[in-house]
Amino acid sequence: MRVSLHPERFVQVRVAARLRPSLQRALAGVHGPFVTTREGEEFVVTLQEAEWARLAPRFASARVERGLRVISVEASGGDPALARRLAEVAARAGIAARPLPAFHRDYLVVSDQDAARCLEVLRRALEEAAGS
Repeated sequence: MRVSLHPERFVQVRVAARLRPSLQRALAGVHGPFVTTREGEEFVVTLQEAEWARLAPRFASARVERGLRVISVEASGGDPALARRLAEVAARAGIAARPLPAFHRDYLVVSDQDAARCLEVLRRALEEAAGS
């Protein structure tokens, strides 16, 4: 299993679900990695801050959370609960990490200020688990 920190800064953007067609068209032109989830009446899109800067004028009503980083988790075996368990490991170290399960790999979204520490905590936990 490997964990790595994306060098780019990310944002999480909340867009009203009624704007889905516009959002889909806009995301078709995004070149960097992004993940879209639905929470109630909103879509939450996690994408690179630079990509959002291009799209932001089209979604003036969106709520944006900035200052985020993304940690990729590459593992074999397709464990659907892995991202959640790693977020729990981070939480025990006092780090808020939101899991984003995806198809080929999983992600954790953390604040920029916690990113390096979270990466270290996860690597240490994985080393300990491999040694058991």
